[in-house]
Amino acid sequence: MMTALMGSGVALWALAAGTAQAQTATPADPVAAEQVDQGGEIVVTGSRIVRSGFDAPTPVTVLGEERLDQRAITNVGEALNELPSFRPLVTPATQQAAGGNIGARVLDLRGLGATRTLVLLDGKRFVPSTTQGTIDVNLIPSSIVSRTEVVTGGASAAYGSDAVAGVVNFILDRNLQGLRASVQAGISERGDGGNQNVQLAWGSRFADGRGHFMVAAEYDNSEGLGDCYTRDWCPNEQLIGNTPAGFGGLPASIRGGPAGTGTLSSGGLIVANSGPLRGLAFRPDGSTFNYDFGTIFGSNPSPLFTLGGTESGRNGFLDGILLIPPVERVVGYATGSFEFSDALKASIDLSYGRVDGTVIGSVARSTATIQRDNAFLPAGVAALLDANNLTSFTLGRAFGDLGGSVNNARNETYRAVLSLEGRIADGWRWDAYYQYGRNEFRQDYTGNVVNARVARAVDAVNVGGQIVCRVNADANPANNDSACVPLNIFGAGNVSPAAAAYVAPSGFQSTDTTQHVVAANVNGSLFALPGGDFAIAVGGEYRNDDATGAADALSTANAFWSFNGKAVTGTISVVEGYVEAVAPLLRDVSFAETLELNGAVRQTHYNRSSPGLTDSSVDATTWKVGAVWAPIEAVRFRATRSRDIRAPNLTELFGPVTLGRTTVVDPQNNGAQIQVDAFSGANQQLAPETADTWTAGVVLAPRGALGGIRLAVDYYDIDLKGAISTLGSQVLVDRCFGGQTELCQFIERNAAGTLTRVSDVLQNVSSIRNRGIDFEASYRTSVGAGSLDFRVLATHYLELSIGGVDRTGQTGFRPGTTTGVPDWIVDGTIVWTSGNFSLNAHGKYIPQGVFDTTLLGPEDDGYSPNLPNSINTNRVDSRFYLDLGATFEVDEGFEMFGVVNNVLDRDPPLAASAQGGTNQVYFDPIGRYFKVGARIRM
Repeated sequence: MMTALMGSGVALWALAAGTAQAQTATPADPVAAEQVDQGGEIVVTGSRIVRSGFDAPTPVTVLGEERLDQRAITNVGEALNELPSFRPLVTPATQQAAGGNIGARVLDLRGLGATRTLVLLDGKRFVPSTTQGTIDVNLIPSSIVSRTEVVTGGASAAYGSDAVAGVVNFILDRNLQGLRASVQAGISERGDGGNQNVQLAWGSRFADGRGHFMVAAEYDNSEGLGDCYTRDWCPNEQLIGNTPAGFGGLPASIRGGPAGTGTLSSGGLIVANSGPLRGLAFRPDGSTFNYDFGTIFGSNPSPLFTLGGTESGRNGFLDGILLIPPVERVVGYATGSFEFSDALKASIDLSYGRVDGTVIGSVARSTATIQRDNAFLPAGVAALLDANNLTSFTLGRAFGDLGGSVNNARNETYRAVLSLEGRIADGWRWDAYYQYGRNEFRQDYTGNVVNARVARAVDAVNVGGQIVCRVNADANPANNDSACVPLNIFGAGNVSPAAAAYVAPSGFQSTDTTQHVVAANVNGSLFALPGGDFAIAVGGEYRNDDATGAADALSTANAFWSFNGKAVTGTISVVEGYVEAVAPLLRDVSFAETLELNGAVRQTHYNRSSPGLTDSSVDATTWKVGAVWAPIEAVRFRATRSRDIRAPNLTELFGPVTLGRTTVVDPQNNGAQIQVDAFSGANQQLAPETADTWTAGVVLAPRGALGGIRLAVDYYDIDLKGAISTLGSQVLVDRCFGGQTELCQFIERNAAGTLTRVSDVLQNVSSIRNRGIDFEASYRTSVGAGSLDFRVLATHYLELSIGGVDRTGQTGFRPGTTTGVPDWIVDGTIVWTSGNFSLNAHGKYIPQGVFDTTLLGPEDDGYSPNLPNSINTNRVDSRFYLDLGATFEVDEGFEMFGVVNNVLDRDPPLAASAQGGTNQVYFDPIGRYFKVGARIRM
């Protein structure tokens, strides 16, 4: 695992204060020095045991505030997402047309999903920002985070649910004295992507040092980017179909562009495979022209996408969708503490965070049947219909003139924590806290098209010289819609304001989540062993998460073209207790500089409830065992084995269950095709996911002439069973018939044995296997009057299998799928410091990858263009990004800095995705970017 081993064996010794280093107890390290001054007792993330030094078997990476300063990064979540062990799946750069928590940065360790990464603030859970229980780290005050510890291994025994991939613990600088302030701005070489950031923090001691008070505030405004057409590379690749596979000797899918459209246009396209109306498109004045389809692949004359053609200049599937949405962030934090005596110290923390973001949804696209008597039908087209004895035709339209729905989201978090701690006796300590948190989320979308209303408004007729909707003019009063306003669909720009208001109304979704936490811990030493004291920690926690949601009626019915937020209401209460022990068996003997064993076990009970549903409960047990062995001071081995869990979240338990219709082939009735009712959505009976995790690694820290070199290598293996997912209606029917009787409860038949209903709700039916190797190397040396520091982090992913599909090496993000992980991610920094001046270089490398591991291209074994999963190329080019920065200390406590990201101005590799022409999870869509600013420390 990406590992910065802390202290004499668990984390790599630090580079100089100029790098994003793992902190250890060396005199040059101010963080470690401060810890030693306080008695050398700390708690390493992943353990509840207080100990001297950072001796723990679980790999820990430490990201110091120095990395944020060097890179001019104002959000600690952005800095973490640069590290190889994180998959930045939920960031502003990946949220193009998606609603929800717009602008959120949600951490995803190992590519296992954000719900399997536990986020802590000073060892305590933070208030959930979503009903999935995940945390938007935008709401954490980056300006006073002294370091972030990342445990890249299972830690459920120490912290409970969600710590399957690991734990991210933000540790605040609770000893800040004086003023710390910064201001900076950034802009791309193309004049967009503007950013402004201001940070202030002030701390002071009082009462002869027994008390401390600190306040901090941050403001950040990111202006985002325009749509796909603001970057030359973006529209150059989409996924174009060639049906049937092998037609013309070509594969089933073709990556190419710019793509045109074969079933719609921005002014309206008559969809006809042949005949006099084929290819007629409408200009804004209602006149027609012969539409240029471009190159059509396959036998279908009206495919979804073509290569080139009329619409390739501004494709309705890309038009208007912002590459990066604008986001505004405000965070405030205040904390105070007072030490009454050695036996009692009290502190209180108050925080507020707000994130506002805006996305523009994809342009609504509709296919409508146009009758001959349509009141807006141009005379020339009406004459063609009459001449050919036609009474109707199909028209495809992209409503670019309406624009995509504008979604404004606000996410606010309030948090208050009262903490107590103290000493019981020599070697024994206790701590307890109560936390109240509240998250208020709301998204409002305007101009969101409802296709059912489009169908009614487009079908307009002339009655007595007045144009009305047909539903209000026919003989059936049951289908009347008094609000319906006729819509002229022929040519862009002809939709009246009244019609636009009818077909594109507003909607909303809101969720208020309240959290209460009460926890207490006791730890100390029981007896002495040859290697040190046998130490234990015991504790318990009660946690209650309650969500109350609301949504408009159209969203609830999935009526809108996009977004369709849903109300989620429910409560999860958790009671858990744990015990952890550390047994240092040997120390400072031959072949055992250190030999230590440790273990932990936690028992957890969940109660789940929601109005109108039956309450449910579930229990879970998690555990961990570990060992550290250092045969000599310069070599240290460590290993852990753990059982970890992720409990189902509020959305999975109490989200909406929707009813639809689907076609199923019934093997029990001779393969008959049957239309059945199909339910999908939440399932209140879900059980926790369980994971078996192994980690094993070695740390090399040579002395003497090689003393500046540090190297760590760690292997990890996470095997997750019972992952929450759906199987699909057909799979449920097939497996029930095949003998998996536990699945038959989700299938209903009538008395004649005919299928009537399938319930394809979420279940514990999937599996995930994640394996890899983490590397970390650092080196420090003197160069003339200055120092030179190197640090390289790398992760080699060996396997990421989800439901039997291995996504390892996949750097594409095909629409409708999930992105995988590269074979390698390498991140490196070089820092040169001399006096009051420093230069730094940062590089990141992602090798050539696979577009989609379920597809086969000419580069893959078994490829044939006749296969339904064939593609013309299944590779994504590699990318290396270089960033440069400089800092100059103008005067004591005042410095100026500048950074240039993507110095080489590398465009991202083409890889058609739902985000546009590339996979913005891994590749930079901005291009060369400049940052400048100043910092004050007084």
